[in-house]
Amino acid sequence: MQASQELLALGAAMAWGTADFLAGVATRRHHPAVVVFAVQAIGLAAVVPFWVVLDRGRSAYAPLVAAGLAMAVGLGALYRGLARGPIRIVAPVTALGAGVPVVFGAFRGEELSATQAAGVALGLVGIVALTASERGETSLGQRPLVGAVAHGAVAALGLGSSVALLGSAGESGPFAATGLVRLVAAALAGAVALAVARRRRRAGRGSDRRALALLGGAGVLDATANAALVLAAARGTVGSSGFLASLYPAVTVLLGVAILGERLDRRQVGGFALVLAGVVLVRG
Repeated sequence: MQASQELLALGAAMAWGTADFLAGVATRRHHPAVVVFAVQAIGLAAVVPFWVVLDRGRSAYAPLVAAGLAMAVGLGALYRGLARGPIRIVAPVTALGAGVPVVFGAFRGEELSATQAAGVALGLVGIVALTASERGETSLGQRPLVGAVAHGAVAALGLGSSVALLGSAGESGPFAATGLVRLVAAALAGAVALAVARRRRRAGRGSDRRALALLGGAGVLDATANAALVLAAARGTVGSSGFLASLYPAVTVLLGVAILGERLDRRQVGGFALVLAGVVLVRG
């Protein structure tokens, strides 16, 4: 693996992890639909020029539209979960969405390798280790823990399904496929965000400028991560680049520890390491 590829792939992981963190913080002030719309709209603006110039051919619309809907739901759950916390639970559970395309492929007759099966098992064991310590903490309580796991699970299913559907789109060009998925996700989130904005105006509630800055930062970083991963794959292999980029949940969790003061005990550090190892094995 070339040094430039390593730096680009790690840059993608850092950008994605930071984007998720910023979006989660912004969701404390704005409805998740508003955050999803902002992030997807900025990403769409970055993709459109390449879509128009390079991928003007036909696309498999049905799976891509479904992928966009699944992405909107998954991101909404992720951002709400990160906003409510704890991030140290939500981010790793969401990362298990890497296993959804593998299961999807198995149902379509694709062979599930022993390495991928081991990755799924490691991830599940890691989640058990992560949540076991939380059950004993009176500061968190059972309901917030269940909520964090539930938001992470919905996010994992939504984002994982989006990736699986994107992969089933056949001969669609990469920019056209990515652009259409983001367009659908932005349209759905935008419709919900518009309804939310109308309610806020009736209630006399304005926008938070700091939260708007976070939205812009999350959108730019998300688009940057996509570009970095594409460039990294062009300099090496998709598998090796994806391996490093899949470490992005570690960035989100570390930001939660450093900025929001979340804590990780030894058992949770071990559980988080198992989840990351599982994700890497699943993505192969």
